[in-house]
Amino acid sequence: MIPHDRAWKRLFSFPDLVRDLLAGFILREWATDLDLATLAPWSAASVSDGLRERLQDRVWRVRGRDRHLDVMVCLEFQSTVDRTMAVRILDYTVLLYQESLRNAPSKPLPPVLFVVLYHGRGQWAPRAEIAPLLAPHGALLSPYQPSQRHFVLDVGGYTGVLPKGRNRMAELVRLASSRDPATMGRQFQSLVARLWEPENDGLLKAFWKWLGVVHLPMYCPGAELPPLTNPREAGTMLDDKVIDWTVQWRAEGEIGLMRRLAARKFGAETAERLAGRLAEIADPERAGEVGEWLLECETGEELLARVDGLCESSADGDGAARS
Repeated sequence: MIPHDRAWKRLFSFPDLVRDLLAGFILREWATDLDLATLAPWSAASVSDGLRERLQDRVWRVRGRDRHLDVMVCLEFQSTVDRTMAVRILDYTVLLYQESLRNAPSKPLPPVLFVVLYHGRGQWAPRAEIAPLLAPHGALLSPYQPSQRHFVLDVGGYTGVLPKGRNRMAELVRLASSRDPATMGRQFQSLVARLWEPENDGLLKAFWKWLGVVHLPMYCPGAELPPLTNPREAGTMLDDKVIDWTVQWRAEGEIGLMRRLAARKFGAETAERLAGRLAEIADPERAGEVGEWLLECETGEELLARVDGLCESSADGDGAARS
């Protein structure tokens, strides 16, 4: 399983988050018909190997208030738009029903609620049902066609009204709406302030993991978060990382600019050799001296010779510091 999937599954292994998803975003009208206190993961022991291979994401079971109704809640995590999602969900539903019949052939089949949690750059356009995928067939055949709907929540592009009060899923939506490291840091600090209790320690770490593996790479490629040992330190850690990333990206931007200028003045070969040398210089201020040399030097060889001297002095400085 790839880290992206593991981060989603870890986050939604916490029943409090799933309860807040159901109560705050999906089942607002009939949530009172369900006893969300009975929410529990579907036992892996009752799942066949074949179904376990197909159902990669989270499956939960919740009972109705009258204790005679069990609802299967299936979470599907998507980072890309899939126009055939309704077909996949129909396939998963059949597999779930076959598994239920295998384990309890005399019991009625449970209702199934599929929830697609989408977190991608584009807007989710496919309709949440299978009917639009079917060829035109007329009214006579319609009653004989499969019919099933699923719920889609665009986690990062949610435009509805967020539930009031303390809702953990709302915190995830707020965090997913942030687009730059500084905003992510402020939102995570707010999240910690709202959810800080000893019993939420594991959930906050799961939020941090999701941020570093799923959300941050979408908008800040190459940025990495360190492991979080104490959620109270998350804000400070993010602030420090934002400073590091800003220095790094500024240096990378300067290198890219000097590479383009060198290509225009001395040719592509000199530009490639210059970029390799600049990557060896740890001090951004010293690397910035090369911009002046680009104007002063008459040839590419003269420029590269100066940069070689800068690389040697930078290496000597590093060695002196290490010794």
